[in-house]
Amino acid sequence: MRNNHNGKKAVSNVRGPILVAVKWRAPYGNWVSPITAEAVASQSLSGGIEDVIVDPVTSRVYFAQKRPEEGGRSAIVDANTWQDLFDGSWDARTQVHEYGGAAAVVVEDVLYFSNISDHRVYKCMAGQKPQPITPHNPMQRFADFAVHPEYPELIVSVMEDHTNPHPRNVRTSLVLINSATSNVLQLIQGADFYACPRFSPNGKYLLWQQWFFPDMPFQSSEIKVTFVTISRNFSSLEIGSIVHVAGKPEAVSAQDPNWASDNCLFFTSDISGFQNPWKFTFENANLLDGRASPILLEPIEEEFGLPQWWLSRHSSGAISSTSVVFMAMRDGHSVLYVFHIHNGSWVEVKTPYVQIEWIHGDRKGKAVMLGLAADSDEVLAQLTLSAQGQPQLTSLSPPSQESESLPLSFISPGEYHKLSLPPDSRTCHITYYAPKNPNYDGGLPDEKPPIAVNIHGGPWYMESAHLNWTKQFYTSRGWAVVDVNYGGSTGFGRAFRETLVGKWGVLDIQDAYQTVIKLDALGLADASRAVVYGGSAGGYSVLQIATMLPRAFAAGSPHYGIGDMRKLDEILHKFEYYLCDRLMGGTYEECEEVWKERSPIFHVDKVEMPMLILQGTEDTVIPANQMVEVEKTLKAKGCKVELILFEGEGHGWRKASSLRTELTQSLAFFNEVLGLQNTA
Repeated sequence: MRNNHNGKKAVSNVRGPILVAVKWRAPYGNWVSPITAEAVASQSLSGGIEDVIVDPVTSRVYFAQKRPEEGGRSAIVDANTWQDLFDGSWDARTQVHEYGGAAAVVVEDVLYFSNISDHRVYKCMAGQKPQPITPHNPMQRFADFAVHPEYPELIVSVMEDHTNPHPRNVRTSLVLINSATSNVLQLIQGADFYACPRFSPNGKYLLWQQWFFPDMPFQSSEIKVTFVTISRNFSSLEIGSIVHVAGKPEAVSAQDPNWASDNCLFFTSDISGFQNPWKFTFENANLLDGRASPILLEPIEEEFGLPQWWLSRHSSGAISSTSVVFMAMRDGHSVLYVFHIHNGSWVEVKTPYVQIEWIHGDRKGKAVMLGLAADSDEVLAQLTLSAQGQPQLTSLSPPSQESESLPLSFISPGEYHKLSLPPDSRTCHITYYAPKNPNYDGGLPDEKPPIAVNIHGGPWYMESAHLNWTKQFYTSRGWAVVDVNYGGSTGFGRAFRETLVGKWGVLDIQDAYQTVIKLDALGLADASRAVVYGGSAGGYSVLQIATMLPRAFAAGSPHYGIGDMRKLDEILHKFEYYLCDRLMGGTYEECEEVWKERSPIFHVDKVEMPMLILQGTEDTVIPANQMVEVEKTLKAKGCKVELILFEGEGHGWRKASSLRTELTQSLAFFNEVLGLQNTA
C-alpha cells in the first residue's frame, strides 16, 4: 500500500507473530477507492432486471433485463438457463403511459412481447424468429398482456393510440389481439387509462384497473370485473355486464388486482389512508352479488405496494387459492407478508432485502420476485410454503462473484432516520450512508465529511435503500451520501404524499436543506461542503435550490431537470398531464405568478451555486432545449456551469457509457469546487 496520504499507521501486537493492520487517515473526500466509474457502469450489465415473468402454465421463470452495453435494449432471459429468448436485434420495451413496463409475457413456453422500434407485438416460439401478431401501425402501442387460458390465440392488452398525439386526445383502451389472424379489436373503452387486464384461471372472467384525468393511479383508480364468453368462431370475446369492485375517482385508489381463484380476486385500496390488502369474492358465478372487503381485520399504517409508474410494478402474487404474498413499505424498507385471504391471518417473512419488486405468483405454490439488499447484488428470489405451511425463501440467481473493482467490504449500508424538521416539526424520511473504506480510519481530527444529497424524481416517488454502486462510489472516497424522501414521497401513506400538493419547489428543497443542517448538527456531515444532485423532478429541485437557496449548497448537478414549469406543462405526456396543476396549486391561468415563481429559468439572476447539467438529447419528458436555455442564460451571467448532452438518451440513462460519464464528470466537478483530490 502506498503511503501518499500523510496518514498514520496503526499497529496491533498479539502473542506470536506481529500482525500489522494498516489504516490511513486522510481528509474526507480524498480517499482512494477501487470502485471506479468504469466498474460501476459495467456492473449494471450483471443485473438490470426490469420485470419478472412467470409462465402460468409451466411455472417457469423468466425476466426482462436492461442491457446498457447494447444500446439500453431489454432482453427476455430464461431464469433456468440464463439464455436470451431472442437475439440482439429485438428490444422488449413499450412506451405505454410513457414509462412503459409489462412489455412481455410467457404462456406455455411461448413468448409474446412488444418491440420498441416498431411498437408491434410479436410471438416467439422456442428456437424460432419472432413473428408479428399486430398490424404495422406506429401510432399504436401495446403492453400488459393477458393470454386466455383456454384459447391462447386471444390476448387482451392495453393499447395506447397516438393517432392524435395531443395528450388529451391520446386514446387508451383494452383491446383483443387475435394472434392467429393478427387482428386488433376494441374491447373496453371510456376511461382515460387502463392497466392489469387479467383472465380468471378458468377464463370466464376478466378484471382490470382503470382511472381518469386528472389523477394518477396512486391518487385514485377503480377495479372492474366482467363475465366473458368466446364467440362461436373462437375468434373474439363478448363482454358481459361490468361490475364495480373498488375505488372511486378523485377519492380512493384501488390498484394491482389479480386472481387467487375463479371466484376471488385480491388488490390493494387506500381507503384507510394507506394502501392495504383487500379481496372481492362472489359465489355461483354471480358477479353482481360479489363483495369487496379488507383482508386485515384492522387497517395498518403501512403502504402495501408501490406507485404504478410502470405497468409491471406488482407488489403481490397468489401462491395458492387462499395464500397471497404482499409487499409493504415500513420505515422506508420493504417487508414481506403471506396472507390467508379468507380468514385474515398472516405471517411476516424475514428477508435480507430492503426493496422488493416485480412480484408474480403462479397459484401453484410459489411467488417470484426481485430482491434488493443493502449490502449485496440484486437476486431473483422464490417464496414457497413448506408442508407445514411455513414460508421458505430461496435464491434463483447464480452465486455472485465478488469483483476486485466492486469489493463488498467497501459497502456502506444505508441508515434510516425519521427527522423532525423546523420550523413546523414536519416529518422527513431519509437514508444516510456514512463514509466507509476499510483502508481508512476516518478523516482528519474534528473533520466532518462532505455530503452528496440525492433528491429523487417523481416527485411522487421514493428513493430505495438497496445497494446502489453510484452511492458507494462516493462513500468509498470519504463522502457521506443522503437520500431525502421529502414531503410528498410515496411509501408513507396518502397524507404524507399529499403534503406536496401546491408546494412543489418549496417543500422538497426546504426538506433537503434542513436535512443537511440537521446532519451537520449531529456531526454526520459538513454543511459547508454539501453538494446536491437529482434526476427529473429531482433535477428540478436542484434548479430550484440554485435560485431560491443560492448559497445553501456548494454545488449542484441537475439531471434532465425542469427549468420552465409552463413549458413542461405544455409538453407533458398523457400519464402526467395534470401533474403541474396539482403540484403548483392550480392551473397556469389560476395562479400564473406561482408558476413563474417556481420556474428557475425566470430567476437565474439569483443563481450563485456552480452547476453541472446532464441531459439526454432524446428526452420526451424534459426536452433538451430547456437545459440548453438554462446553460446559455447562466453562462451569460458569468456563473460556473457545464452542460453535458447524452446523444440518444431519453429520460434517464440506459447506456453504460452515459453512467460512466456522469460519475467521472460529476466527481471532477465537485472536486474542483470543494478543492478535493480524487479520480474516478
